Amino acid sequence: MKNIWFINQYISSPDIEGDGYRHYYIAKNLAKNGYRTTLITSSFAHAPYRHNKIKGLFKLVNTEIKTLILKGNVYSGNGIGRIMSWVWFSLGLLIVPFISKKKIQAPDVIVLSSLPILPILNIVLMKWLFYPKAKFIFEVRDLWPLSVIELGNYGEKNIFIRFLSYLEKLSYKKADLIISVIPKADLHIREVLGHANFNFKWITNGFEIPERTVKLNLADVLDIDISKSNFNIAYAGTLVTANPLDTIIEVVGNHNDRRVQLYILGWGPEKDRIIELSKNYDNIHLHDRIPKKYVTEFLSRMDLLFMGKGTKESTIYKFGTSQLKTFDYFYAGKPIIQALNSKENPVTYAKAGYVVQPENEEELLERIDYFLNLDITARREYGNRGHKYLMENCTYKQISVEFQKCIEKLL
Repeated sequence: MKNIWFINQYISSPDIEGDGYRHYYIAKNLAKNGYRTTLITSSFAHAPYRHNKIKGLFKLVNTEIKTLILKGNVYSGNGIGRIMSWVWFSLGLLIVPFISKKKIQAPDVIVLSSLPILPILNIVLMKWLFYPKAKFIFEVRDLWPLSVIELGNYGEKNIFIRFLSYLEKLSYKKADLIISVIPKADLHIREVLGHANFNFKWITNGFEIPERTVKLNLADVLDIDISKSNFNIAYAGTLVTANPLDTIIEVVGNHNDRRVQLYILGWGPEKDRIIELSKNYDNIHLHDRIPKKYVTEFLSRMDLLFMGKGTKESTIYKFGTSQLKTFDYFYAGKPIIQALNSKENPVTYAKAGYVVQPENEEELLERIDYFLNLDITARREYGNRGHKYLMENCTYKQISVEFQKCIEKLL
């Protein structure tokens, strides 16, 4: 039986008091097909939020999917605390090879998922000293340091950025296979390495089809009155600078048709600023995050869904995006407006809505009015296309098959 390690400090699963996400579902499906899988993560994650209080340096949770939790520090925001969490996680990884082989079997394949990328140093050390025959898959979910240069306003000559650039290049060079959720990430990797002699596979983010027999009651978790006589728009997700909502708040808040309502469901470091920005508009409604299993029910009450990524100056997204909320939106079967500087994204691929330029109020208003004046049947066609694309391409069962093919080819 082959052993697969998935390493990322933000992994979340029901076994460790979180929701199920990418690596949990992939590991779960691989386990069904005869692989022994282990998730290696930190005791604290900010997004999705999870805080596992543990005694000692690590805790092994061996229920549905074996999970090794390494003790991490608690932090908030994107400051020094978060950077120190990367250091703590990498230090924690140093003890993993010394844990009893009865608890953690030696890996045949190590999957390191970014962000962060500091653990590449651990992978190099592990393969050199302990697991020379193990194959290494580097999974790219964020293009760092390119993201922090654009979104954090750091200069390329900054010593922190130069160190991250070194780690990024090292990761690409050492990987037996590079997998990315970003459709055209290979173009960026080619720029970094200066050649195309690397093994690359695009495997999109995805969605786990819920197993439900009882219809959930949204009123159990959310005190909200959504009138069917209004035109309801929603954003559901983390409130961070990378997912700006300023433009849609201004456009909806000042819309001359007061039937147009905006519901923002989420939590994050931008929450207080969003509250302040919205306080003078009676058609903007903010609500805290709710359990993931209720999100589909919330989205299904809407007429139109919105998400934004970056600003009008952002160039990083030219390689594409694969936001997790896209697939929540697809499953809800509603039309989507996405503010993004890229044609490489699932909304465009599925023809499930429209992509507009970030911070362009005129274009956003035009698209909102388009859907506002569209009859229900025509709007439903957009939603149906997104749902069809999801079911045919983006379920975790399908994604796991692609992962398994990659692993089998490496081995």
